[in-house]
Amino acid sequence: MGLLARLFGPEKRDMSPPQSVRLSDPYLAEFFGVRGSHSSFTSPDDAVAALATAARCVSLISEGLSALPLNVYRLLGDGGREVAENHQLHRILNDAANDHMSAFELRELLYRDLAMQGNAYARIVRDSAGRVRELHYMPCRMVGVERLRNGRLRYRYTDPNPAVGTQVLLAEEVAHLRYSSKDGVLGLSPLAWAQGAVSLAMSQSELAETQAQRGFVSDMAFETDAAFQGDLADTAFQRLKQQLSERLRRMSRDPEALLLEAGLKAKPLATPGREAQFHEARVLGLEDVARIYGVPLSVVGLGKNSSYGSLTEESRALRQNCFSPWARRGEAQLALALLTAEGRRQYTIEHDLSGLERGDLKARLEAYEIGIRSEIWSPNECRVWEGQNKRPGGDQYRNPSMSQPKGDDDESGSSQAA
Repeated sequence: MGLLARLFGPEKRDMSPPQSVRLSDPYLAEFFGVRGSHSSFTSPDDAVAALATAARCVSLISEGLSALPLNVYRLLGDGGREVAENHQLHRILNDAANDHMSAFELRELLYRDLAMQGNAYARIVRDSAGRVRELHYMPCRMVGVERLRNGRLRYRYTDPNPAVGTQVLLAEEVAHLRYSSKDGVLGLSPLAWAQGAVSLAMSQSELAETQAQRGFVSDMAFETDAAFQGDLADTAFQRLKQQLSERLRRMSRDPEALLLEAGLKAKPLATPGREAQFHEARVLGLEDVARIYGVPLSVVGLGKNSSYGSLTEESRALRQNCFSPWARRGEAQLALALLTAEGRRQYTIEHDLSGLERGDLKARLEAYEIGIRSEIWSPNECRVWEGQNKRPGGDQYRNPSMSQPKGDDDESGSSQAA
């Protein structure tokens, strides 16, 4: 929105509280106790705390994407592009988001909120010319979103510092990253989209924890031999029952032999193989959590013994099915918030995913050789990708089978023809 529209438009910083709230907001629904039919799933925070697979998927996405360069590219007239390293926004996204937080920290927090909660927010600070000067992280739990009558969004941010209080921010003052949304306003957590599968995995995790606390002692029944004809008195029966209960409870902490009297025989109620079946079911539940995020199973330690070829394919699947969609989602929403309409015609924001495509040294050298021979890359471009300094004359596109660069060959050919 332009300066005149902000000054004279209908949008205002109304500090009065909103007239009504909807329980379709996932955070309000959680606060008021309005939950779905899946009782084990209460919030994404609880799911990540209970399921190590979910925690690993979230950290993999947030840390992996934050470690990649997030470049601002200048679009060229010939259809090409170049990295705009001198652009102020490029430094903010790759160096320091503000005076107190690095770009890596900010992007990690944003992608973590996005992968866990489905929404992520950053406050935009602009200079007098309207250019982005700083980005400040806002915890998603502290931000409320309102849709105004004109269709635009307005944000209410409750600062953790009581002295600051609540701030009302306009749409162009907030970078809002959202996951798949049902209403176009708030994103929904990936864990909430598949809360049935997540709830089942959490229930299995709770059952495993319970079994671990009781020392994996199964429920037992006691029966007498048919040859035993005596009857236990009520007092003897109650005494024996109390002793057995106490002994079984102690076995989880201090195992010792269980002595039975009066011809009693202990018989476990668990069916044979139940533990193995439970383990298989729990592994399937954790695999479902990895599928929600598009993370290959071997990356989170769930895959079976894999060969080198299958690991290579799963690395490619991680880039295509996980990192690439999450990166494109963030790029589009950051460009919409940080660049004006005119700026988006001149610049674009993209993660550099080429580092994820690097194989072993031999494979890279073979690829570089093909690229240089085909005059796709220059030698210096390949050296920069390998972290080496440029060398004189390495910027020319040279075919190794020829003794001179392409341009010199054309000139020498012309002189010979003359």
